[in-house]
Amino acid sequence: MRKISFLMAFLITGYILGIWNFLVLPKYYITFGLKGFLISLVPMLIAMFLIYSEAESTKKTRYLIYELFFKIARTPALMFTLLMFLMIMLGVTTYYSAYSLVFIVGGGGVPYELAFIVGTILLGMVLLMLAKGRTLEFISVVSILFVLFAITSAFLIKGQAVSGVTSQQAIQYMERAVSSITSFELPLTAKGVLYLIVSTFISFGLGAGVYYVIGSFTPEELDLKKVLAAVFVLQIILSFAAAFTVAYSLGAAYEGFQKAYQNPNIPAEEAMKLFAKFTDLNEYVTNSEKSPMDSIEVFYSIPQILKGNVPNDMSLITLLMLSLYLAGLTTIIVLIEMGSQILSEVMQFGRSQSLGFVALIGMVIGGSMVIADIRTMFVVVPFAVGALVAAVEAYPLLSSELTHNKPTAAGIILLLIVTGLVTLYYSFSAPSTTVKIGALLGLILFVPILMNSMLLKSRR
Repeated sequence: MRKISFLMAFLITGYILGIWNFLVLPKYYITFGLKGFLISLVPMLIAMFLIYSEAESTKKTRYLIYELFFKIARTPALMFTLLMFLMIMLGVTTYYSAYSLVFIVGGGGVPYELAFIVGTILLGMVLLMLAKGRTLEFISVVSILFVLFAITSAFLIKGQAVSGVTSQQAIQYMERAVSSITSFELPLTAKGVLYLIVSTFISFGLGAGVYYVIGSFTPEELDLKKVLAAVFVLQIILSFAAAFTVAYSLGAAYEGFQKAYQNPNIPAEEAMKLFAKFTDLNEYVTNSEKSPMDSIEVFYSIPQILKGNVPNDMSLITLLMLSLYLAGLTTIIVLIEMGSQILSEVMQFGRSQSLGFVALIGMVIGGSMVIADIRTMFVVVPFAVGALVAAVEAYPLLSSELTHNKPTAAGIILLLIVTGLVTLYYSFSAPSTTVKIGALLGLILFVPILMNSMLLKSRR
């Protein structure tokens, strides 16, 4: 049983510790310091309660997820909302994970991006097919390897940055970014705190139905509380590792910007591009109210500034981007596996069919994101309606058959709805039409709810 507990802890950790821990959360750990971390503990604990309750509900009833939503919650239509959200998250995660490989190989352009997107999905699918009946062990091993790599790369990047950064200004900039993570003196902003809360919920993978599926194959004698306690500790450790990784990379990027900008051999146009990228980076660590969607794009300017401008540039770039890629890959593998299981239940597909279908949709969404406007639309979805989808996912917990703490579940669902409505308001208030379309796309996910009565009648 200890072995199962160990494997389950790393499976969940591998799923949770994804691209958001590198692309978004470090921004708030740097801009808010320890205040931000303490605030993030609230959505973390809420997420842990939901994860435990959702997994425990299928673990105790031995229902599969679709049976649970149909027989107990009487809302089979919600399954389609969760499944569509899972597909979008798979596509988004795949795109940003695959995009990191572009900087490692030194290529660029749409053909490279598409090749890495397709290759990443196929890699996840093939590995799952090869795992056969040992999927839990396989995913857990991949997660363990990633955890070890993430911690190791954090120390390596620190060493590379400290030894490679020589400019006094760059050193001060790096030290300021690093020290801010452990500072209590940084101010908070209401909008920034809201983004932090939503980003934390998103980082825990809520809204995709994954934890119901995990609970359905969890042994009855397994103590999920102990497993999630280990996950909670690992999540905190790895979140800080990711934050420090980004902070030290920012210091090296500052030095790279300085050297490039002062180099007379660099054309003025190129120098201005570097200046614009550095301005974005500076805003990344100082402006907590800037949309997290914008911050994601800013993250990828770090390797662009590093390349050719600091010692050991490719070592830094490879470690940073490979950490991001592996973080995404562990999430992608879980999403493909869990998505295929949900699809098998809902549509009665075989394993190969369901894996292939989920992988295909992931490729289509991820591939379409090479177009900037489409990319923005899909990235907006989790930030606009992620909390609302998490509330929908938690709806079955209101049944007395599934939880002994119904008031807590109801309170959390209400909090998620309020948070979701506020983020939806901000999305529709954004000046960008593309962001508004993305928010509208998120609302479309709830359309299947209108067909709930029809689905209930069809299964009688």
